[in-house]
Amino acid sequence: MERETFVEAAVSTAAVVLFLVAIVAVGFFYPDLEGAGGFALVGSLVFFVAVMVAAGYWLSRR
Repeated sequence: MERETFVEAAVSTAAVVLFLVAIVAVGFFYPDLEGAGGFALVGSLVFFVAVMVAAGYWLSRR
């Protein structure tokens, strides 16, 4: 595997793992997902999208 492909896969995998940790943390702290829990869930989704956009931009500039 080429180094560039490995870096792209590692960055994407790290972002997905971070997203999964955020979803589990939201489920742990807000088990009923009402009120603030819903906002936290949407916030973690928005954060994931922002991280993936930033990672894609960074990888395209390398």
